[in-house]
Amino acid sequence: MSEHLHIKQAFELSAKFLAHKSYNSLTHAVLHYFCSLEGVEDAVSYEIFGDAKSDTGLSIRRFPITLDESFEDRNKDLMLKTLPKSKGGVACMKFSGEDYIFLDITKDVIPRRIILITGKVSSADMVLIEGVFGIYEKQVALLDAKERDMLTGLPNRQTMELSLNEVVSFHRGHKNTHIKPSWMVVLDIDHFKNINDTFGHLYGDEVLLHFAELMKKTFRYTDFLFRYGGEEFVVILNNADEEHALATIDRFHQAVQAYTFPSGKLTVSIGYTIVDPVTPPMLHFEQADRALYHAKNNGRNQIIHFRDIDSRIEVRDDDIELF
Repeated sequence: MSEHLHIKQAFELSAKFLAHKSYNSLTHAVLHYFCSLEGVEDAVSYEIFGDAKSDTGLSIRRFPITLDESFEDRNKDLMLKTLPKSKGGVACMKFSGEDYIFLDITKDVIPRRIILITGKVSSADMVLIEGVFGIYEKQVALLDAKERDMLTGLPNRQTMELSLNEVVSFHRGHKNTHIKPSWMVVLDIDHFKNINDTFGHLYGDEVLLHFAELMKKTFRYTDFLFRYGGEEFVVILNNADEEHALATIDRFHQAVQAYTFPSGKLTVSIGYTIVDPVTPPMLHFEQADRALYHAKNNGRNQIIHFRDIDSRIEVRDDDIELF
């Protein structure tokens, strides 16, 4: 390829990738481009949680998501060997006789992001890969800031909707398999308005921060956590049968009651529903939110499954202050 065509292609790729408005769509596009290069056998992306230097504290989540507990990623050993040594950027390596290109974003994003390319490319394509990585690294940092709640650091409402679409799409592609279901869980801190009124908004913000940290400690890295807005949070709980899902939700419910927040003891109301691959994605949120509303409207500090709300006695809206 001539230098002129090389520069032209680089500009075209730059414009193409900068046009993406979400981390999910950008990463899909970058992986698709890398797979189109001659000599590339595969390109996959990962999100890294925990300490890369600790065998027990490290968790690796593949992108696009796989919710199959029996799935064993073929690159796991390579990742475990390379992550503790990598300081970011682009590196070529051999592992078990195969060629790899390791792209590592270590700064300005949480969690850490990796793209692993299997195969060997020409020197000209290697220059393009390095250029694309530079664009991708900066764009991921910008999108990550946009897709996270500024106070708690959890992914925000828009990111929740994108993630829910991905989860539903995964289950639609794995109907009638051994894959355990996912669950939409909506959580709301009880009497949060009283905290702001009594202690002030700075205390309220501290409560939200502590609540978010408690979520991170209680749920698994394979579960997706979000701040939906105000005092409302969302969990997409994955790989769980009904008994396990309820036990996990109840464990968090009890953890909130046992925790001493900056404003004192608190409780949380929770609504949840199963993620049915046939149901439109955002209808799952509406169902869980209805169950949450029912919990708050009938005494708060409880966990309600959406399917059970029709059999429960409703309390009139004017009998109770919801917030």
